[in-house]
Order: sequence, then structure tokens, then C-alpha cells
Amino acid sequence: MTSMRRKLATVISLALIGALVPLAAPASAAPPGDIVEDVWVEVPLDSDGDGVRDRVHLNITRPASDQKVGSIVLPTPYAGPGVDVPYPSVDVDRLPQETPAAGLADVMRGAAKRGQGKAVAAFRHYTNRGYAIITADSLGTNLSTGCPDTGGKDETAAMRAVVDWLDRKGRAYDAAGKPVTATWSLRRVAMSGVSYNGTLPIMAAITGKSALKTIIPMSAVTSWYDYYRANGLVVAPGGWQGEDLDVMSKYILTRENPEVCAAAMDRLTRIQDRVTGDYSRVWAERDYTAQAGKIQASVFVAQGLADWNVKPKQGIQLWSALRGDRKLWLYDGGHGSPQSQEFSDAVDRWIDHYIYGTDNGVNREPRVTLEDADGTVTERTTSWPVPGTRTASLPLTAGPATFTDNGRTQTVEQLIAAESPHRLVYRWPTLPRDVRLSGTPYVDLKVSIDNRTAANLTAVLVDYGPSGADPVIVTRGWIDPQNRASKSHSLPVVPGKKYKIRWDMQPEDYVFKAGHQIGVALLSTDYDYTLRPLPGTQITIDPTASRLDLPIVGGRQALGF
Repeated sequence: MTSMRRKLATVISLALIGALVPLAAPASAAPPGDIVEDVWVEVPLDSDGDGVRDRVHLNITRPASDQKVGSIVLPTPYAGPGVDVPYPSVDVDRLPQETPAAGLADVMRGAAKRGQGKAVAAFRHYTNRGYAIITADSLGTNLSTGCPDTGGKDETAAMRAVVDWLDRKGRAYDAAGKPVTATWSLRRVAMSGVSYNGTLPIMAAITGKSALKTIIPMSAVTSWYDYYRANGLVVAPGGWQGEDLDVMSKYILTRENPEVCAAAMDRLTRIQDRVTGDYSRVWAERDYTAQAGKIQASVFVAQGLADWNVKPKQGIQLWSALRGDRKLWLYDGGHGSPQSQEFSDAVDRWIDHYIYGTDNGVNREPRVTLEDADGTVTERTTSWPVPGTRTASLPLTAGPATFTDNGRTQTVEQLIAAESPHRLVYRWPTLPRDVRLSGTPYVDLKVSIDNRTAANLTAVLVDYGPSGADPVIVTRGWIDPQNRASKSHSLPVVPGKKYKIRWDMQPEDYVFKAGHQIGVALLSTDYDYTLRPLPGTQITIDPTASRLDLPIVGGRQALGF
């Protein structure tokens, strides 16, 4: 996200959560009147190296009552004004992995209240219903000290310190430096947010057993590798070409004296590896899905199926990896949160149940809900992909098998709209009935890179309507052929040699209408998401040894051909 987009995301995040979560009253509501205070929670680390432990700033609004109350924490890195940070160029002569520096992969593997005031106003109704509402500036942002590390162990430790202080552990101070204790805290905490604001609660949750009882991440990053990389390729989030771990941290570094974090920012640039794109320790530290087994809080995930910033894979893969109390809300929309009143009501009951123990039945409802683009709930089910989904394998049809990359100057939409020598398109017979896709499509290709040692490979699932209708991109996915065996290790590509390569597209829930055709477009550079080398890479597909695997409700038989 650029600075304008991130600031907008922050405002939307705070407004949406305030609008969408008007909590039902707990067993005993607090009397009117609020207490507002600023607190700095000590974090058990010194990420800026100034000899003093880092501190995270909280702005707390809570009922003026003798009763102990539950807490809803709204963490954010965006309370300060974002810094204008230059992006690395994505227009390159050659892909960097084509001529990597010797040993580089091994080195990488070893190696004040302006936003808060608005947030409190948006959430004031919570305190009237017996909750403390707490905004938290993440590490190195706004009024907090320390240095951001874009989802790393330091930011994780900072979020855990906030939860522990609300559990009456650890230390915190007021503006005058006087120790402050959360004697008012019920020691039961919820955390929620959209985008990065929703990622921070996940980070707190992977630290294990604590006073954190539930999180509601919406459009949240569950693996930073899947935000900035894809199967070995450097990719962009939502078209923000050139953004990476270091760009993000520099953008949110809005604390006083940001220059003290220069070394931390330089380190992120060194370790993020924009050359090989391999999954490494850097990304494993920021892979919360791989650490989902540590989560003991209940989790209510909301994920947009049309979100090309924090892509659909993110929320779905976390939900699938969880083993405790969990709920998934999939909506046909972009970056943000669901719009339906049903979602608002479900979140109300979810927080009441897990913070105040209200027996409202939310934990016995179907675990998955789907919402359409109009904000209407269309389905409640036990799992996703929906029951009855089976893989339909479609061999590629005969046709042209070689194309030349020109994605640097043409978008995918342009490439699939008309005949072109710069991609291959395979289409199957017209559908006699509606067909529902539910899950993650894969392509399995026999492919050669004819004149280079590296390339982008992109697959795009397309809905071809009746003659004259514009084709619709359903979903897409990318891979570096050097990572054909593993996203963690690059293997040389021999020009002209044929390789079997399988990779995933983004998960989707979509209905192909009767009279339409399912198609797949195969190309190299994806103008909006991958690095853009000079045109000319030649790629050959062997259709007789290639296929498209689709998760279809009813399986292959449902296609009717």
C-alpha cells in the first residue's frame, strides 16, 4: 500500500470496526462515565539499541466503575503520518534470480493522539456496554518507541507485552514516568483490526497461552512471504509494485527520532532477499500460519475473495490450520471487511461469548459463512471448500504451444481480450449448467524456458462468456520455475529442457454460468504483480502432458462435458 492507501486503510479500519461491532450488552453493563488515560507498556527488548527497553503507547477509554472489565485492543502501525518511501523499480533488464550473486541465498537464510482520538470516538459505545477500548501504537510508530520489523519477533513481543500488562503482569508508566497497573482489568482480552491492524492480533496470538481470549483479524496478513512473494517469485501486494519488508517498516516508522532505527531498517533491506525469492528464516519468522498450533485464543477470520492486496489465500490458510475455536467469514469484496448486518451481529456475539462468557450460541453455529458482493449472506456451512467439492482434472486441449513474453507492456486483461502471440489460452466446452468452483485451482504443466535461465510463470483462470462479452479473470497464481521443487530452494533452469511444474492460484468461490466456458491463460510476466523483465522470453507448453485441476462442487461430472 502506498502512503495514501495506507492512511485510507487506517481510517477505514477504525471506522469499519466501530460501525460493525456494536456489542450486545454483557451480563452487567457499566454505569455511564468514562476514564481516559495514556499508558506506555514496557517491552522486554531494546530494538533501537538506546539502552532503554522499548515502550508501546496505549490510549485507554474505560468505564468509570468499580467493576473489572474486559478489554478490546485495537492495535495499529498507522496512527502517525506515513513516511514517503521510494520503491525499488520493478522494470528490470533481466530477472535478478537469473544471475544471482554467489552465496547470496545462504547469506539470506543465515543471516501523538490524532488517530487515537478518532478511534476512541468511534468506539465510545463499547465503554457504555462494559468494555475498555484500547488503541495501541505498534513498535516504532507514533508515540511508541523501538523499531518496527514488519511482522517480526520484535513487533510480536510488543503485542504480547500489551496483553500481559492487561493480565496485570509486566510494567507500564504514565506520561510522567509513574508506574501504572491495570487493576481495573478483568484479565480477558480481545484484539481486532483490518489489514496490518488485523495482523498484529495474530502475532499476539501465536505467543501461546495468555489473557488473549479471542482475535478478529479481517483482511489480515497470515504469512508475509505470501504478501511479498509467491512460489519463489517477488510479487506485489495489490499492484503496489516494489513494496517489501523494508519499505513497509520505513513507511510506518513515525516515532520521534526515527534515525535511531537506521540500522534496523538497513538490516531488513539486507535480509529480505529480492534476488532469489526463496522462503527462508526471515519469512518463517513471519509465517503465522505455520505457527497456528501455538494459538490458544479463539479466532474469527474475515477474508475478501476479491482482495488482491491481502490475497484470499491469507485468511483461508490460517483458518484451515487452526485447531481451536474458529470461524470463517468469506465475502465477495476487496480489502476491508464484510458489509452485512449478519457479520456485525456475529462479531457482537463472538466477543461477548469469549470475553464475558455469554451463552449466546455463537460457538455452536456453522463455522463458515459466505457473503455476496451486495452484503447478503448466501450460505452457512460447516467447512470450506464447501462439502461435495472434488477435484476435476482437465487436460489442456490441443493448440499453439509456444509464446513470447511481453507482459512488461501489456496487462493480463489486454493479453486475454484478443488473440496474441504473448500468451496461450485453453478453453473447454460450453457449460450446459451452472458450475461452482470452491477452493484452490492448480495448474500442472510440462514446460520449457527456451532461451533464458529464469522466467516468470503466470496462470490465470478465466470465465469466457457468450460471444462479445469481455472475459472475466476469476483468479491467478505465479511461480519461479527455479522453485519448481520447493519454495525454499532455487534449482538452475536449463534452457530448452522440459520440466513438470505444478503451482497454485489464489483460492476462490465462484459460479461459472451455463453457456459460459472455463478457460486458463498461461503467460510469463504479470504486469500488475511480478517483476517486469524486458520482453522476449520464449516459453513452450506441452499440452499433452499438462492439465488444470479445479475444485468443483460435484467434481468432474458436474461440468457436463
